[in-house]
Formats: sequence, C-alpha cells, structure tokens
Amino acid sequence: MTCILRHLGMKSLRSKFFLLILVPVIIVLAFLETRNYRTARNLLIEQMDKTARNYIWAASESLSGNISAIRTLLRLEAISENITAKSDAERHRLFVTLTRRLGPAVTSVYMGYPDGRMIRGATTALPANYDPRLRPWYQGALQLSEGTMDGVTSPYIDAGSGHPTITFFRKVVHADQSFVGVLGVDIDVEVASKSLTAEHPAPPGGLKSLVKSDGTILIHVDPAMVGTNINSIDDPLHKHLSKDIRKLELASQQYMEKRQDTMWFGGFHRAEGTDLVLVFMVPADSILKPLNRLHIEMIGFGTALVVLLIVLLVLMLRKITFPLLMLTRSAVRISHNGSYQDPLDVNSRDEVGKLTRAFNSMMEGLRQRDFIRETFGRYVTKEVVEQLLETPDGLKLGGESREVTIMLSDLRGFTPLTEHLEPDQVVNLLNRYFGEMESIISVHQGTINEFLGDAILTFFGAPVHHADHAQKAVSCAVAMQLAMRDFNTRNEAIGLSPLSMGIGINTGNVIVGNIGSQNRAKYGVVGHTINLTSRVEGSAMGGQVLITESTFEKIRLNIETRGTRTINLKGVDQGVTIYDVKAVTKPTPLELPDEEPAADSLAKPIPVDVHVMENKEVGAEPMQGLLTSFSPTWACVILSGEIEIAREVRLDIPNPASEKPVGVYARIASLNQGPKGFAHWVRLSYLPPETEHLIQHLSRKPI
Repeated sequence: MTCILRHLGMKSLRSKFFLLILVPVIIVLAFLETRNYRTARNLLIEQMDKTARNYIWAASESLSGNISAIRTLLRLEAISENITAKSDAERHRLFVTLTRRLGPAVTSVYMGYPDGRMIRGATTALPANYDPRLRPWYQGALQLSEGTMDGVTSPYIDAGSGHPTITFFRKVVHADQSFVGVLGVDIDVEVASKSLTAEHPAPPGGLKSLVKSDGTILIHVDPAMVGTNINSIDDPLHKHLSKDIRKLELASQQYMEKRQDTMWFGGFHRAEGTDLVLVFMVPADSILKPLNRLHIEMIGFGTALVVLLIVLLVLMLRKITFPLLMLTRSAVRISHNGSYQDPLDVNSRDEVGKLTRAFNSMMEGLRQRDFIRETFGRYVTKEVVEQLLETPDGLKLGGESREVTIMLSDLRGFTPLTEHLEPDQVVNLLNRYFGEMESIISVHQGTINEFLGDAILTFFGAPVHHADHAQKAVSCAVAMQLAMRDFNTRNEAIGLSPLSMGIGINTGNVIVGNIGSQNRAKYGVVGHTINLTSRVEGSAMGGQVLITESTFEKIRLNIETRGTRTINLKGVDQGVTIYDVKAVTKPTPLELPDEEPAADSLAKPIPVDVHVMENKEVGAEPMQGLLTSFSPTWACVILSGEIEIAREVRLDIPNPASEKPVGVYARIASLNQGPKGFAHWVRLSYLPPETEHLIQHLSRKPI
C-alpha cells in the first residue's frame, strides 16, 4: 500500500488517511454487495428452478389428465361401438353431445369408416370430395403397430375449420379384432394454446408449448411455429431441449441457456403415458428483475453510505490533521530559519492534544536552547556550547588530561594607549580587535578560553579533538599577525595610533573540562603548559609569533623560522628554546614580513630614562641612556649596562613643555657592546602622538 501511495504521489497525511480508510471501506462494501447479490441470485434461481419444476409438473399433469380423459372417451366409445350396435343417427347425437362437453378446444368428435362414410359431431360443412380415409388421423390409425390402439397426429389444416389441428385417434375393432373404423377427436391448436396459457399462465414474457417426443411442435403461442421441429430453432436453449426431449428416459429437465442473445430459463416435462412433452421457458431478466432492482437499490444505498463516509472522513481528518498540519508548519519554520511562534492551541485531550502540548514544550525548550546558544556563545566557542547542550554530562564539573596547543596573544602598548582615550573609545577599539581575531580563531577551530584585558587565551584540540591542533594554532597566529596591518590602517584612519601584537604558542598536556563550582563554572584549561605559554608570549615583540620546541616538533615540516634562541624564564629551571616563526606552508601558505632594526640617527642624542617593566609595572630604579636612533617602529638606546632580550621597557623622554616626561613603550630586540656602552635596539610598542614632534625638537633635526 505504501508503494501504491508513493506511486500515486500521495504525500500529505490527510490524503493518505483518506485513501487508507475510504478504499478498504469501498472494497468491503463492493465485496459484500457482490457476494450478497450472487447469493441472492443463486437462491432465486434455485427457487425458480423448484417453482418452474412444480409449474411444469402441474401443467403436464393437467395436460396428461386432459389427454387421459380424451383417450378414455375414445376407448369408451370404441367399446360402446363394439358392444352396442348403434345407428348412425344415434352416433351423430352422441358425437354432438361430446363435442359440446369437451370444451372450446375440441372442434369435433367423429368416426370414419372403411367405406368412406364419416359421422361427426361438428356442424361445419366438409368439402364435397372429402374422404376420411385420406386424412392423417385415419392413416395414422392404420399405421399403428400391433397392440397399439391410439395415437395423435402432427398438426395439419382441418378440412372443415381451416385451422391448425391435431387429432387424437383410436382404432375401433370388433371382438374378433376385425377393423371397424377410426374414432377421432379434433383439437384446435390456437384455442388449445390459449386454454393452456389461461389454465396455467406463464410469467411475463414466458412461453409454453406442446411438442412430440421427436421434437415436432404441436401447440405454440406463435401459430407459425406449429408443425415445425424444435431442432430447427438455432439457439443454444432449443438445441439443448431438442437433444434431451428425444431421450425418452428423461422425464423432465431444466436449463439456463441463451435464447436470442439473452439468458433464458427453460425446461420440459413429459405427459405421463403419452408421446407428448410440455415445454416451458421464461427470460432470466424477468426472474432476476426484482433482484436487479434490489441490487440497484443496494448500490444507491452503498453510494449514499460512501458519500456520508466521505463527509465524516473530511470532518474527522480535518479535526485530526489540522493540528498536525500546524505542527508540521511550525516544525518546518523552526528547522529552516529558526523562527519560533506562540504556543499552538490545544483543543483536545486525545493523542493529538498530547502531541501538541509536547510540541509546545519542545518548542519552548528549543527556544531556550537557542537563546542559551546565542547568548552563551558570545562568551565561549560554538564547540563548547554544543558540548554543553548536547552532551548529557556536558554541564558536570570535572575534566580530563589531554594534549592541546595553547596560544596567548597580547597587544603591545595598549595600556598606555588607553590613558589617552575615552572609555567608549577603549571599549570600541577592543571590541573591533576581539571581533576580527575571534573570526580568525573560529576559522582555525580554536577555542577561546577567555579574554584577559587585551590578551586572548586560546587552545586548540579541545573540546573537539584535532590531530593537527599544533598546525592549526600556528597558522591561526600567523593569520592574526597579518590581519593587524588592515586593523592598524583602519585605526590610523580614525586618528588612533597603530598597535602591535605578540603571540606565544606552546603544546603540552593540560587538564581540560568544566572548572568552577556548582553555581558558577567555565569550560577551560589549567596546567603548567599555560604558564609556559604566558612566559613565551612575554618574550615576543610586536608582530612576532614565538613557539616552543614541543610545538615546533609537531609541525617542523610545515613551518619556516627565522631562528631560535634559548631563554631563561621565571619559574622554569632549564632554558627554554623558542622559535621565531616566519611562515607556514600548510594548510594555506602564509608568511610574515621581515622586520630588521632600522632607524635614522639623531643629530643630537637625547638623554632618556629606561625603566625595565615587571608584569607591566615600572621598575623602581631607571637606567640612564642616550637615544641615538629613532623611527616610528625602531629605536636605539645606549646604556651602560645590558638588559636581556625580549624584556619590556619604557623610555622616558624629557618634555620641556611639561614636568612629566613622554613615555614610549618598547621591547629589547637585540644588543651590541660598543665603545660607549651597550647599544640596545628596541621594537617600539606604543608611541604617544606627540613623540615624533618632541624628538624632532630635541634633536634639532627632522626625522
């Protein structure tokens, strides 16, 4: 049935319900109607068979009685003729009396003699040349076999009346068996046919006839058929009748055969003790007409029932499918565009009502889930949100040890920059920066653990495991550094100083999971790997990406570096080898521009105080030095002592217009010992707006 519905293109639940209910009902009704019709038809035919059998039997018995009466009359007359010698006048009176008493079908009682005389009871005149010895009845009597005394003629035209006639005759003999004459009774075929029909009327359209055992028709409603043989009628019913009538051992038989291209019911019964057979036939339609009328009425009733059922089905299916249709439309809207609507009305307490209530609850749950995903996703990554929402234990406290790659990025010189900006400018700047960096991190499937001021702590390989988490982290870092150029271009367009960013990356085992309390928790990582990453990030200058050896070993075939150096980090017993990333070759080739220390020499060195920064705090005692070279990105400072590479420093430049010096933030990039001291090349992190003009004024030379 499912294949049929699919083939018919039935897609809606309403049409499927309609067909699945209506079609079986129609099939059952049709089956019951057909079965009942066939049963009633068979019963009716069986009853008709019994009725017809009784009818033919009764008619044949009546016919047999009449024939027996005629034969008895003939026998009595013959005996009377043999016993009593009557005069011709007496015989004439007797024949007249008998003719009147035997009914309208008997036209004459008479007797023919060998000498050509004839005494008859009829008053009609005979032809002048009439000779009884030449008549069929006389000839038939003479041709009777020995021991047979009576018989009946085939139909012939009566010489007196001119009507088709059959004659029952008896041979009359003396006691010594000498021939006396032939006694006969004429039966008018037309009158006898009417009498036979009136005495035992056939159903409408029915036919009765009297035939001889050889098939010759003696009496028929159609006079033209009298005298013909039943075998001459070319239809299955008459052929069957003709064949069985000749079987003298068959007393009666019934059939259902075709006659004149329609079905007829027919049969025959032999008149006992005679050579005569009564044939009866009636159209089957006349028998089945009441049944057909009942059949039509039942079809009408069934049609009305189907129409009523259709109306009830439409009403019922509308009540059932309308809520389902509303559920479907709501589900489609939620599935396609996440569009939620007000809860659906619940108008019943049945299964559909329960389903609607459950759908409303589910829709509200989805609405809340999407709200959580949308809101919570602003604070943690999409992967974390999905894990929290879809994993049964997603919100349970606890974690697991897993190897991940940690990336920490931090803006250089952002803190002093904020001192020159309004709060809304600071927030706007950070939001734009975080927005651009977050997009890049998402593309590389990183998980932002948290924003730490202007820093971003990100890890790769959790909660979704990626075998190439180290490659993703380094590629992400290079892409972030390249994105800073466009970011600074937009900053300069709105009057802001350019910013630079340092990035440190480390790979190692951490504890990752839900960390916190039952009231407040976050998905994050803890472990020594994070601390080491922070130290590496602190060694990176603006525009640099530094990675540890553990990260390098995982991607060494897909990376280019500018070099390595070993640094001693606070809290780490041994020196740490770090690699300065220049480019990555997979999955997308990316390359950072080279930045060599370069600056214009000042005509007049400027004395500066150099403060070594400790955790972004100014150290206690500054070092005095001379600023000998300067550009917006690089500067060279001569100091009597050395400051280790990668340390953050602040250069305080005296400002004649103010007692407060101008502070320039930088990181030590390299140092060389010369005759005047240690030359420290520094990568500038933050340059206050007035710095260039101040240096130009102090050095008395344009930069």
